[in-house]
Amino acid sequence: MKKIQLTFLALTISSMLSACNDGSGFVSTQESSTAATPAAGNAALRNMSADTGAQISAPDAVDSPAAESVENLLDGNAATKFLTFSPIATVVFRAVKPAVIKGYSLTSAGDAPPRDPKTWLLEASSDGETWISIDSQSDQVFATRSMTRSYSLSDNETSYQYFRFSFENSGIDEWGGNLLQLADLGLIVVAEAPLVSFTTTTQTPAVGQFVIFSDTSLVNPSKWEWQFEDGTPATSSEQNPYVVFNSLGAKTVSLKASNDKGDSVLVQDDYIRVWNEAEPWAGFEPPSVSYVKHLPEHQGQQALERVLPNLTEVIQEISLGVAKVLYHNVTEAPVFNSVRFETGDYDFPAAKGGTDKDMVLMFDVKHIANLAGQSDDAIRNEIIGVLWHELTHGYNHTPAKGVYQAGQELHSYLEGLANYVRIQAGYLEHYRGKIDWIYTHNEDAYNQTSFFLEWVAKTNRNTDFIRLFNQSAKTIPNWSFDAAFKAIFGPARGIEAVLKEYQTYLQTELGIVAPLPTPVAGYRNFTQDEGVSISTNATHIGVWGEGPEQLIDNNVKKKFNAVLETPWWLSQYLPQLLPINEVNSVAVTLTLPTPQILQKYSVATGNDNAMRDPTSWLVYGSQDGEQWTPLGHGAYPQNPTRLTTYQYDLSNNSTAYGHYRFEFSNNQSGSGVGGDNGRLVQIGELALLTKQ
Repeated sequence: MKKIQLTFLALTISSMLSACNDGSGFVSTQESSTAATPAAGNAALRNMSADTGAQISAPDAVDSPAAESVENLLDGNAATKFLTFSPIATVVFRAVKPAVIKGYSLTSAGDAPPRDPKTWLLEASSDGETWISIDSQSDQVFATRSMTRSYSLSDNETSYQYFRFSFENSGIDEWGGNLLQLADLGLIVVAEAPLVSFTTTTQTPAVGQFVIFSDTSLVNPSKWEWQFEDGTPATSSEQNPYVVFNSLGAKTVSLKASNDKGDSVLVQDDYIRVWNEAEPWAGFEPPSVSYVKHLPEHQGQQALERVLPNLTEVIQEISLGVAKVLYHNVTEAPVFNSVRFETGDYDFPAAKGGTDKDMVLMFDVKHIANLAGQSDDAIRNEIIGVLWHELTHGYNHTPAKGVYQAGQELHSYLEGLANYVRIQAGYLEHYRGKIDWIYTHNEDAYNQTSFFLEWVAKTNRNTDFIRLFNQSAKTIPNWSFDAAFKAIFGPARGIEAVLKEYQTYLQTELGIVAPLPTPVAGYRNFTQDEGVSISTNATHIGVWGEGPEQLIDNNVKKKFNAVLETPWWLSQYLPQLLPINEVNSVAVTLTLPTPQILQKYSVATGNDNAMRDPTSWLVYGSQDGEQWTPLGHGAYPQNPTRLTTYQYDLSNNSTAYGHYRFEFSNNQSGSGVGGDNGRLVQIGELALLTKQ
């Protein structure tokens, strides 16, 4: 069986897209240009990294995925990246011809900051054999994702054709990977040929409407060659031509500007969006669809072909449907040339990759095969639902900054919005029964965040919330849910205010209440007192948000996980936790600001993995944190229910202690416990109770 090895984060995060401005008529001037910066005298600086004929290589790159090759450094797209499964990498750039470099820029990639370059050496050469150092940097930090940092080499006056970067990363990421990544590389030189730029009176004309183009190129062009897709005229040598476009749809415009030292070309795909205000989606151009079957004989592949023989038409119909949810009209929506649909053996059910013009959708045939016991309608609905989700990743705007990680804003935005669109299409109704209480909008992006967004949209129909929410990711530089909500609803209704409204709805309309530890009348939980601290002797999964502090966060759903015996997945995903602390039981110690009498306590089960439940525990009290007095012992009842609070009595204790310690053991045996599966202790919540 062919196993497709791809980087999950690189495939699930959606590309950064730039939609055209809307509006019509001679109202505003829109500009398009190559990157240019004024320099000394009459010269200008330009980025030569995208020159036709330039070459780039990474001779020592390790296992770079096909979608994350070194060529991505030259595509000008911060949403794509170069990745190597090594902490170091050498990147060699060969210019089309020798040039005097005046600076360079590096753009961080979209995830895992420890993968960013921290230290590097830049060398230059005339022949690719003899190298001279021209710059070095150390302890560099990219504060945000997709951040561009620039470095000046203004004193350099020597021409070179070859440039070599030796990068070293910032360290091990939170998944245990020692990788290096970079989104873009810019090499800044003095321009000789024109730096092409132009403006237009509108990018969204009607059929037959005059559009005025104006050349704004730098470095003194004296000759112009315009090309207008489906325009009249189709070509022009005027500096500022008048053009009429003859049909609906996206049109490409190019300008070649020349002077006595050469010429440069700027091609702007889909720059003009001709539309009809009376039929706002007329002229939508669905992507072409191709199919790659890595495992054509797999039963999942055969099931897919059986239930969805018209895949091309379905993808094209959903593409239009997604665009209609996210945008007002055809002029705003991104244009994709193609969608390549790949099926194979992946480590995830589905993912989206590719570029902002050519999308790649990957489906795991095992996931489809696992649906074999269901009806063909159920299988078809699942595949179509996933298509709505993944195609949304292609069409939606993406914040320029953020980390794609569960519990983070970027992840919640991307996955919550994608599943919101799936809900609107009617393909997530089987999850509606899973709507539950949420403390924050980042708890469960795929389900709770998406249904939260649905509620916001339904209760604020006059604001066109979802389209504005999607647009905010493009227009707000330091994007966050809070910034987006305040931009849409006003400063008084940020994310916290709206979330409280939603929590009221959950409680009053759906009868869903916060998953607090079950209270006991006449007692209070003093773990909630200000100044209480908690620690453990065991290696724990705090890096995944499952540390000891989750035991006293007043939320049964947020659990604590500690390791007694190493599971197989720890070395693969969290090698930084190895070797684990060798302990026989997981001790949890609470230190109080003021001594309290412990008279009752409760222990709540976690949400899953019953094999991680403690089988018994001991309770101790201490005045100094050194000498411990036994207070009692406890255990869950047989086959305890998930997310359930069990209460225990210590009414014989009459001493107020400033420290309490619980020692949890797990002596379960059988499938899922011990050996490569490891042995863990998992608890949902711990409450310490005293009489009020």
